[in-house]
Formats: sequence, C-alpha cells, structure tokens
Amino acid sequence: DGKSYKKVRIGLGLDGAVPMGVLKTAYNYGGGATFRVAVALNDKMAVTATTGAIAFVPEKITGIDTKAQINIPIKAGYKYMLTSKVYALGEAGTTMVKAYTADSSGKLVSGSSSAFTYSAGIGAHALRLDTSLRYEGYSNGGFLGLRLGFNF
Repeated sequence: DGKSYKKVRIGLGLDGAVPMGVLKTAYNYGGGATFRVAVALNDKMAVTATTGAIAFVPEKITGIDTKAQINIPIKAGYKYMLTSKVYALGEAGTTMVKAYTADSSGKLVSGSSSAFTYSAGIGAHALRLDTSLRYEGYSNGGFLGLRLGFNF
C-alpha cells in the first residue's frame, strides 16, 4: 500500500498512578517507570509487551503502619492505530506485588503476592514521544495511569 511504519518500537516511560477500588483504601498515589516493546503486524496493528515498576505511597491508616507497595507488571497486548498518531491499547498478564509494613516492634516486613492484571487505554505518539492514559485493573482494585514515554 506504499505506507511506511516503524516495525519495532521500544519505549521507556514515566508513569503516574491514581489508585482506585480497594487499592485506594490504603494508597494515595503511585508512580514509576515502564518499558514497552511494540512489534507492528502492519500499519494499523501491533503486539505489545510491557513491564516495569509502579510504587504506591500509603495513606495514614489509624493503627496500621503501612509502607510502600511495589507492583511489577508483566503484560502482553494488542495496539490498534485509530489514526496515524492515536491508538487504543489492551493488555493482560500478571503483576507481582511486594507490600511493606511495620510489625508490632516497628521492624520493616514485607509480603509478596501476584494478581491477574488487565489494562485498557488510549494514547498518542508523535516523533519519539508517546503519551497514554489507561485503567489498569486487578482482581481487587486498580489504578488510573498516565504514561509519558520516549520511543527509541
């Protein structure tokens, strides 16, 4: 068809997160970084893989000394170009969760778990910049995320 498109996009992004659902009961906000690879199938469609780390900052909860929680998502997905610059993205995978609290003696302790993860969002890229807004959900909550990225 004569159109040109970038076959592989590799990007690093800074993420901001607003907790929702059960996650909001313990955490005020979050932030981190993500790494995404998108491999184009044609000029409209691509498969994606995303990982990174998002840390959540706790609310003050009476009687509980909650510390940060770190989420490490591993997701695969599908990206569809709505226009030459705007896209929709859906991903699914797992998130490894590490939560930190203080025990009764004040010593820092941690617990680990994992959760099924899904996300849906919309974004735009121009030149090497990539901006997207997404909802990332788990079985008991999730967050609204804003990603500002740079593609190589």
